[in-house]
Amino acid sequence: MTVHCTSSKLYILILTFTQYKTEPPHGDAIYSISIKGKVLPFWIYGRDVTFIGNSMVMVESVRCKTWDPIETIIIDLENEVYTGLKEWYTDISFFNNRIELTNQVVKMDKRILNNFENLEWISY
Repeated sequence: MTVHCTSSKLYILILTFTQYKTEPPHGDAIYSISIKGKVLPFWIYGRDVTFIGNSMVMVESVRCKTWDPIETIIIDLENEVYTGLKEWYTDISFFNNRIELTNQVVKMDKRILNNFENLEWISY
């Protein structure tokens, strides 16, 4: 698993990979995840976890018991909510108080997030 940290606070202690679940044909382990004892309704790839700010983490996720399609999910650890971005973004860049998301694997348009207010947040 790769962890990228862009914050001085680390919430890694409350983000727990509860159980190794499977490994797709191309590798990269997939795990169920629990936060503060609550199991989230999706699995995540262990290959790339990116912290955003003080309390958010971006992960590559899949529906339980699958390994495709991959969707990028942002988890707000402080407010105990998450949001799916409906696409898979492999790369994150920070420019002028905004976040740019791209995918080097699949050709697609760049997504720019100026804030998180317009995302559909789900409580866990």
